[in-house]
Amino acid sequence: MRALPPSGAWRGAAALLLALAAASPLAAQDEGFSPVWDPDERQQMLEPPLPLPEGSIGTVHPQDDATPLRRVDKIREVFQAIQACWKPSRDKGYSGQELTLRVAFKRNGEVLGPPRATYYKAGKDGNRREAFTRSVGEAFERCTPLPFTDGLGAAIAGRPFIFRFVDNRPM
Repeated sequence: MRALPPSGAWRGAAALLLALAAASPLAAQDEGFSPVWDPDERQQMLEPPLPLPEGSIGTVHPQDDATPLRRVDKIREVFQAIQACWKPSRDKGYSGQELTLRVAFKRNGEVLGPPRATYYKAGKDGNRREAFTRSVGEAFERCTPLPFTDGLGAAIAGRPFIFRFVDNRPM
């Protein structure tokens, strides 16, 4: 005569079969859960995340009354510090020129490598280009190294900043 397994073993096997059936894809769909084997959902999981913005972007306008910052602790203050140092030429009136530079900083506030011009708009008088671009370069020479706090310097070291210099002074 054959011996039957104890009744506790039957209950364990039955519980295991019920657990497996409840975890099946069909059971998951019935309860409103999305199965792991859904090809669309799997493709979404494999896609790379959306990229972060390439860098911090700010517009710099000429200001006669701007005071230099003694300490730079926030990203917006980086643009304010450069704006305080920018002194465009005192030629008569509005030139309408624009220059966009891409710049990165070291942790100590120095410029990392040469700034890269990515856009230039001549404005009304193209003859003023040299004076305009020289004034932008002098702003970086005058201000750098920027007085970064240790925390900000560590956070932004090597990250690109986009400075858009716009001469929009009224005539």
